[in-house]
Amino acid sequence: MKTRRWRLAYFWLGLGVILAIFMTSICIELFRLPQNLTLAPGQQITLWVHFPLGFHSSDESRNFQAMEASPPPTILRKRIVLSSEAADEFDVQLRILGAIPVKNMHVRFKSPPMVVPGGQAIGVLFSSYGVVIVGHLPVRGIDGKLHYPAKDAGLEIGDIILRLNHVPINRVEDMELVLKNYQPQMKSLELTVKRRDEVKMVNIQPVLCVKEKSKEFRFMLGIFIEDPAAGVGTLTFYDPLTKRFAGLGHRIADFPGVKGLSFHRGEIVFASIHGIKPGAPGEPGEKIGICSSNSGIIGRIERNTRFGIYGRLMNSFNEPFADPIPIAYSSQIKEGPAEIYTVIKGRTVEKFTIEIMKVFRQNEPRDKGMIIKVTDPALLKQTGGIIQGMSGSPIIQKGRLVGAVTHVFVNDPTKGYGVLAEWMNNEINYSPIRSRPSSLIRDHSSRKKAKAS
Repeated sequence: MKTRRWRLAYFWLGLGVILAIFMTSICIELFRLPQNLTLAPGQQITLWVHFPLGFHSSDESRNFQAMEASPPPTILRKRIVLSSEAADEFDVQLRILGAIPVKNMHVRFKSPPMVVPGGQAIGVLFSSYGVVIVGHLPVRGIDGKLHYPAKDAGLEIGDIILRLNHVPINRVEDMELVLKNYQPQMKSLELTVKRRDEVKMVNIQPVLCVKEKSKEFRFMLGIFIEDPAAGVGTLTFYDPLTKRFAGLGHRIADFPGVKGLSFHRGEIVFASIHGIKPGAPGEPGEKIGICSSNSGIIGRIERNTRFGIYGRLMNSFNEPFADPIPIAYSSQIKEGPAEIYTVIKGRTVEKFTIEIMKVFRQNEPRDKGMIIKVTDPALLKQTGGIIQGMSGSPIIQKGRLVGAVTHVFVNDPTKGYGVLAEWMNNEINYSPIRSRPSSLIRDHSSRKKAKAS
């Protein structure tokens, strides 16, 4: 009697394990298949499912049997081949045992957008003129007390100083020169600042301080300022019809150590790369570039999103691609060889080989669409892999723009993330999406340190 009970218990346990495996396999299949699938006309894709799942179309006029390829389907495994030579749109339903609907997959055949890939090194400017306030600091006057002249005057982080006592300010050195010539009888200085889209006049009282080491007297305003360059990155592509561009592939983050300073508007200029700091595990490298508004504004930034910067080009320029190429849908991207286009020296765009190691199938826009690995010996020798300033470098595979370089793996600079070009192209027409930066990876647009004034 006891043996019979044990046998019965083992039977139900085994049945439970089989059912658990059965349900797990169904969940994996449902998760693997996309909810929305976009294909290019002429593209063919094969989808597999295992028993007890099967495909079904609500449109009885569609003959899926005719679309099924050889070898013929079996009881345990079925596949379906989707293809269309023209624009088309339909739904495919997944059912259990042909009767219980569990998932609906929307299939769309659509001609991909045509864009011109970039690869040029660009300088990203907060403004074509002025200096940016990136922080406040207390200053100790000759009276021994701490003063906050900038805060007291109402200056905010992110304000762009355009003029100081009616003198145009274009560089940090311009500020220093005016302060050096300041006389106490002037009592206060008049600042012309741009705050978002508004120009304001602000009066500020400089504080006389003394340098500890040199014992030199100087007047200070209690602010950290920078030239209006947020860093060096790479232009990804532009639309030849609308002249709208996309670059960087990720949001322009706050200045290092500064919170509350966000980037919403600005300009891009060409940058010249005159040096490389190679990357190493734990120490991402960087491009050392020179950019200036004096070289001419080539485009105005209108939006700063987690998929990059977007705006409109103002001037034409030479590009490495003579003709536009199609943007790849995620269904067209394959693991394997690809190329990136970027600048390592001067302003010359060069092609380097990489390997797409993994493609993340995404039903909705996300900023990490693939994992890439640099394989080009020349690039590895010069940079050690992916470095700061390479953000936005276009990734090309089989004549299609598949994405852009975005982040480097801190502990392995030969590897990094790429964002899908499909999502970047969508951002040209859609509103920006906010996201929080990850602490495990670093964006690699090159930046400078702020200077106290």
